[in-house]
Amino acid sequence: MTHRNRPATAARFSSASVLLFGAIAVSQPACSADSSRPPSLINLGAAQPSAEGGRNGSTPSEAGSANEDPETSGEAGSSGAGSDTSVAGAPDELGGFPGQRPADPPECAQKLNWSDATSVSGVSTEASETLLALTPDELDLAFLRDGALFLAHRSSTRVSFSSGTALTVPVGWSAAHGAAFSADGLRLLLVSDPDQTKLGELTRSNRESGFSTSIDTSAYTVINQESEFTRRVYAWPSSFGDDQLFFNSSLDTSSTIMSSLRTANGSYGAPKALGPGILDGSDGKRRLPTGVSSDGRTLFYFNEESGEEEARWRASSSADSPLYDMLSLGARRGAVPNSHCNRLYSTVNGDVVVEKD
Repeated sequence: MTHRNRPATAARFSSASVLLFGAIAVSQPACSADSSRPPSLINLGAAQPSAEGGRNGSTPSEAGSANEDPETSGEAGSSGAGSDTSVAGAPDELGGFPGQRPADPPECAQKLNWSDATSVSGVSTEASETLLALTPDELDLAFLRDGALFLAHRSSTRVSFSSGTALTVPVGWSAAHGAAFSADGLRLLLVSDPDQTKLGELTRSNRESGFSTSIDTSAYTVINQESEFTRRVYAWPSSFGDDQLFFNSSLDTSSTIMSSLRTANGSYGAPKALGPGILDGSDGKRRLPTGVSSDGRTLFYFNEESGEEEARWRASSSADSPLYDMLSLGARRGAVPNSHCNRLYSTVNGDVVVEKD
């Protein structure tokens, strides 16, 4: 089977009070015979890419097997978050909040140097793949392959993922509107389809076994009742450990990102808007959460209005902690960090890729 072949160049994020890239895109130049990596995801001043990406028939490098374990590959955030630790004045045009940033840097530091983008071996094929979810330890990955839900597992980050196993989703549910793993990989959260009015999960007893064939909605009763009463629809759930759940909630053409806290009995409480205002969408242009850092302080989401992946920070993992600076991640889509935030997985041109910091 042939594979894609794209060269990569380093992508550096600058540190400032508000971090923003301009137009960022993926290009597909002609590749030399020894080229083995996807392209740089950052090309300042270039046009946005089309939604469809081509295949050029070469062999990808062994991505996602990296011969390094997250426990030994360096502490994330070592590059620091910059010397400016205050935010003065009223919210700016990007939605920054006034107040003090925390003195300690978040796990996903705001000064990052992503580079060496490579196709995730075992997942990327000639088909079109879309990343949906990743466990923080990088051992389980959920993705769409030509629209069908697949799961890939590996025993260690030192080896490649399996080629992926197709998962049959119960009638009335799908992964077309996103999916999320619990941190331990034993629960897979899905959205009902086509109505998008309910959240529910598939479960399994261990990470080598298959998932259940029926959806359990018991933990999401309050959230689902909210949709029943308000007629809101849901999409793209993402979780922080077992404590907080994030998802897009839409009513007609307006939307926002909601958060819900897990209660002592294991169910999720009433959802409320996360950072009211700054994550709102209109005219059907949503903000779709895709990943959360292991410390719960960095939210990754795709902005349908700008057509770019973005990240925002908050001072703590508290549900009431306001979000501040925004960083554009450009042409990436579905960005998910590992537990140390020294590797970032995303989708580019129908290819699941991983980058190192």
